[in-house]
Amino acid sequence: MTPAPFTDRLRYRFDNFMSKGGLSIFLALLSLFAVAFLLMGALRIGLGLLVPDATAAAIGDELWRTFLQVTDAGAVAEDGEAGWLQKVVGIASIGVGLVLFSSLVAFITAEFDSRLAELRKGKSAVIERDHTLILGTGERAVEIIRELVEANGDQARAVVVVLADVPKDELDDFYAERVPERGTTALITRSGSVSSLSSLTRMGVAQARAVVILSDGGAADSPETWQLADARVLKSMMGVLAATRDTETPPIIAELHLPTSRRLAAHLLPGRISTLDERSLLAKLMVQTSRTSGLALVYSNLVGFVGNELYFFRPPAGWGGRSFRELQFHFPVAVPLGFREASGRIVLNPPAGYVPDDHADAIVLAEDDSKIDFRASPVASSTVSSVPDRRVTVGPERQLLVGWGARGALIVAEYAQYLGAGSRIDVLVEATDDDLEGAIAELREGFPLVGMHVIEGEAGNPDTVRALGPEQYNNVMLLATGEGGAEEMDARTISLLLCFRQYFSELAASRGAPVDTQLISEVMDSENTELVLQSGVKDFLISNQLVSKVYAQVSQEPAVMKVYDDLFSAEGSEIYLKPASLYFETLPVEVSMADLMTAAQLRGEVCFGVKIAAEELLSAKHYGVKIIPARAERFRLVEGDTIVVLAADEG
Repeated sequence: MTPAPFTDRLRYRFDNFMSKGGLSIFLALLSLFAVAFLLMGALRIGLGLLVPDATAAAIGDELWRTFLQVTDAGAVAEDGEAGWLQKVVGIASIGVGLVLFSSLVAFITAEFDSRLAELRKGKSAVIERDHTLILGTGERAVEIIRELVEANGDQARAVVVVLADVPKDELDDFYAERVPERGTTALITRSGSVSSLSSLTRMGVAQARAVVILSDGGAADSPETWQLADARVLKSMMGVLAATRDTETPPIIAELHLPTSRRLAAHLLPGRISTLDERSLLAKLMVQTSRTSGLALVYSNLVGFVGNELYFFRPPAGWGGRSFRELQFHFPVAVPLGFREASGRIVLNPPAGYVPDDHADAIVLAEDDSKIDFRASPVASSTVSSVPDRRVTVGPERQLLVGWGARGALIVAEYAQYLGAGSRIDVLVEATDDDLEGAIAELREGFPLVGMHVIEGEAGNPDTVRALGPEQYNNVMLLATGEGGAEEMDARTISLLLCFRQYFSELAASRGAPVDTQLISEVMDSENTELVLQSGVKDFLISNQLVSKVYAQVSQEPAVMKVYDDLFSAEGSEIYLKPASLYFETLPVEVSMADLMTAAQLRGEVCFGVKIAAEELLSAKHYGVKIIPARAERFRLVEGDTIVVLAADEG
């Protein structure tokens, strides 16, 4: 085989060298510039030796003059008094410089712009440790980041990393507008696939404290959309597992819509993956809220890092054989609600005589972990020794659900678990369809003792509301339904609230007495809270914010998810706001927080707050809800005031 010509081989090697990227091009230009400079300098010096010039200088000065002319065309003036040969060399030096030096500068500028563009794409690696990694973006991520900023307030520096398949500059603008105050938390955004192994590795997933995987499927989407969204979340989970195969996988918190998807996730990494179902969670909360006025405010205070939250705590010396009754008075500004036993079993509101093992963790409600101060001696005492023999009697109820949607069946099923025989649930929709009728028929079979009916009508029409007679219901629950974002959904909800409020106001004026029916509503955007309160709603749920708070808290302490599962279920103990008249013979009465806790103990409950009815519309006073007051703080309770307790039932 005939060897290729030398020129071809040289060109081939040069092409390969130049194809290696920016560094090769830079080195080539720099080499050409150096060769040209040395060549022109040598020519100038050589001509000076052959044809002596009165203006000729030392060799170093000649080289310096050549360098100036190669890099700056204006330096040709340096040869104003020189001979014509030096002037020719100067002009040639300028010509070479214009080509090579300009090319070098242009390349450096272009490469710098390219690097900036690459940075704007968000493809660089994240070199952090103990950071929270959020896969996905949107309003849910905004609320989670706000909660984490609050949680990290006592740290010198904390990091939250967001990876999403969105251009980095768009991510930066999005969060700059929605999360301008970040305290000690650094927010780092990167653009890339949330399931790509290379992207996850670049995010330092193996060094992360927790990984939060957000779903791109909404609660109002179709089952087909949920299935596809769940598949993407599961794929991201697999990516995280693959990226951490050589290290311990950080806790994963993920949103999955379908039960089959949640079962699959649980088997991927038992004990390390927590899954949330927004629809089920909100359905349970809305039902519990409708049955206990003020409960939404309490949950909003408990969930997340603004207000009070749940912690696991165990004193170094153990519990000293003290009973649950005694331990409640050994924390100045915190309340134990139960225990996590060494086996992992969650025990909420155990019997007063329950004695925890020294290896058990108390489930403590506190404003911050720094406020959990376990004392060896009781911090307060009470003179309460008995409570009235009274119970809340619950008879047949009537509930009205306005709207349907993806959560409708879940809410009705949750309601039916609480309602007694003879109760009734009506659903008001503009128009029924086969899917709705089929769902109601299935629910009737599952709960034969509860009547269920579908009513057609326009909820925003005063004539429809008047014909419906909503005052005959215990609760009227307005679901946020329809197309559009949070603002559009809240606008429709507020419009319905005004319609029902007007009807109740007119009815109260004609009767001369207020209407007992409660209005319960979802609020998608927390900024609309005040508007909803002005519409006469007794309770409301800030849907996206509440679920995001759960995400944020579970990301910092995954084990707390088991506590939420217990609290939000119909079985076991739940949070109630019970009338003060159940705890004291006569009202009004002036009592301390220690008295309230003792009275609740006598009923087999745990008291951790009060709600003052006279303040329920005052945002400056947290709408009357006071969680974990000091044991010595005193309250004057009157009719309408309620006690916030953890109890087995609402009786």
